[in-house]
Amino acid sequence: MKVLYIAAVLALTTGIFAGLLMQQDPGYVLFSWGNTTVEMSLWVALILIFTLVVGVHLLLRLLSGIRQPLKVLNLFSAGNKDKRALKATVSGLLLLAEGQWRKSERLLKKSALRSGAPLINYLAAARAAHAQGHNEQTDLMLQKALESTPSAETAVAISQAEFQYERGQYEQCLASLLRLQKKNPKHRWVLKTLLKVYQKLGDWQALQTLYPQLLRYKVLTEAEGQQLQLKLYSELFQQGAQLAKEERISLLQNIWQKMPSELKSNEMLSEAYARALHASGAEGALEKFIAEKLRHQWSDNLVVIYGLLGSGTDSKKLLAQAEQWLKQYGDKPVLHLTLGRLSIRNQLWGKGADYLEASYKLQPMATTAAELSRLYSSMGRTSKSRFYYQACLDLAGYHLPELPMPKDAH
Repeated sequence: MKVLYIAAVLALTTGIFAGLLMQQDPGYVLFSWGNTTVEMSLWVALILIFTLVVGVHLLLRLLSGIRQPLKVLNLFSAGNKDKRALKATVSGLLLLAEGQWRKSERLLKKSALRSGAPLINYLAAARAAHAQGHNEQTDLMLQKALESTPSAETAVAISQAEFQYERGQYEQCLASLLRLQKKNPKHRWVLKTLLKVYQKLGDWQALQTLYPQLLRYKVLTEAEGQQLQLKLYSELFQQGAQLAKEERISLLQNIWQKMPSELKSNEMLSEAYARALHASGAEGALEKFIAEKLRHQWSDNLVVIYGLLGSGTDSKKLLAQAEQWLKQYGDKPVLHLTLGRLSIRNQLWGKGADYLEASYKLQPMATTAAELSRLYSSMGRTSKSRFYYQACLDLAGYHLPELPMPKDAH
């Protein structure tokens, strides 16, 4: 405001001063060219010269503007629109990072065509739509991304597979991943996501086929690979035990035979295989497997399963084998439990009770107490049966509160 005020005062002062000079002496100017003469006052001539100079200056500026129209029409130029689109894209990406999905999607879609990289806009807009649960809009943005940049098929397909996995669409995700793997078998993200999808679908046989590639392309560390193998074969044994009877035994044995040798010494997998054989009714194969295993290495879990063998086996032979282990490995709670069960299976009631009592003394277990309670009840030894029944409840964590009973009321 001060500048405008000072300029107005100066202009008024200059005007007054020029007016006084014009009245005092208007001056005289004569222009002559051939037979033509032009006469005017000095002040009129000065005004005309000033006007001419200003006009020439403006004309030159105009001609310069015509040669460089971006400077004259900057607000309406394509370049400026591109700059605004780029700015909107950056803002949209920032909003996406901040979790403001709706605003981000709107800005990214609006600026896509002029951003210079529409693929980025559409992929980011698809992610924003996916975060809002707008599945149709997500798929539309992915389609636009592919149309804008056909060479980015892999990037679009990866985004699609990722969204399908997060939606829980594991079958569709698997189909997308298999197409990607066919084009690029070494793609680590694809392999790692395939691992997760197979686990979600419980397709352990497919995962078994995939496992060598996971190691070859270093998708898993050695430790992670070992853990995965333990999980993989445990699940394969469980699934095999659920097949039709005529198929499962041969399948289980085939899985064990093809399993890496270093895993066959793993107690967890040995137990999983033994339980699968037991569930399949393969008593003969199970007896041989456990006997072979215990010939070289002790296993509490396998000894317990050995005591569960029934039909299809020679109970006297089983008892004799277990007594050999007692000589070889000495007193062990689970071995005495198994000896007690096998003695009872041979109807050696007293011997069975002695073995079970010995097991309970070495290590009180709810299972042993339950077996003793059942045996003594059948033998008519009610007091001992009640004692071990209560011991079984206590060991199992069933601590009943003190309540009045009918006998106490009398």
